[in-house]
Amino acid sequence: MDISVSAALIAGLLAFNTIFVVVALYRLIRTLGEAHKFIEMARLQLAPLSHDVTEIVSDVRSIVKSAEREMSKVGDSLTAVRDTTRNIKEFEALIQERIERPLIDLTAILTALVKGGRVFWTSFLSKR
Repeated sequence: MDISVSAALIAGLLAFNTIFVVVALYRLIRTLGEAHKFIEMARLQLAPLSHDVTEIVSDVRSIVKSAEREMSKVGDSLTAVRDTTRNIKEFEALIQERIERPLIDLTAILTALVKGGRVFWTSFLSKR
């Protein structure tokens, strides 16, 4: 009786193991089918993507070459801007020296004349 129970237990475990292996193989086959579909879709998309990447790289190369050609002009432009800025600063200093200082002196003189006139009129009117 022990042998028949052992044989039945072994047969049951083999059946369970077989069912497990069949289910695992079924899922593996289904997963491989999905992987095949994905790889096929990726293969179909790879050619246009590769073409687009090639065009982008070509455009970037032309932009870099154009920028390299224009670098000397940019350097010249920066030098011109720096010189113009220096000239404007010198012009500002010249204006301050030639216009602002005499204008301040003139304002001081006019202020003194107005104050003197007020004092004169105040004293003139108070004596009357």
